[in-house]
Amino acid sequence: KIIASDRSKEAIDIAMLNAKTAGVDKLIDFHVCDFTETPIPPPPGVVVFNPEYGERMGVHTKLEATYSRIGDFFKQQCRGYNGYVFTGNPDLAKKIGLHSSRRIEFYNGRLDCRLLEYEIYEGSRRKAANETN
Repeated sequence: KIIASDRSKEAIDIAMLNAKTAGVDKLIDFHVCDFTETPIPPPPGVVVFNPEYGERMGVHTKLEATYSRIGDFFKQQCRGYNGYVFTGNPDLAKKIGLHSSRRIEFYNGRLDCRLLEYEIYEGSRRKAANETN
């Protein structure tokens, strides 16, 4: 199941049009809402964020709070999932408050970006590792 959300109706309308053009619109549930209100099916699964980087949109202080909320959302609502954040701002990425298991280099135009991978599990990493042994 693919679920796409954005708090901007315009962004969702564009995503729906693109999905229809690609012939995949029937495979995606679209929601206009804050990411914390996005319906999350039972794990396992993948959650992907592409938040603002602060390059041209948003205020840096406001974005720090958003990135922190992403980390909270991962910890509280996405246990058993793999989480990904695509960002062009390493300082804001630190505000997520989780250790990424992988960093993949990408470019968005001229911007040097990273796709950060997070393994989201119950409790601490040490506890999660002991449960698999």
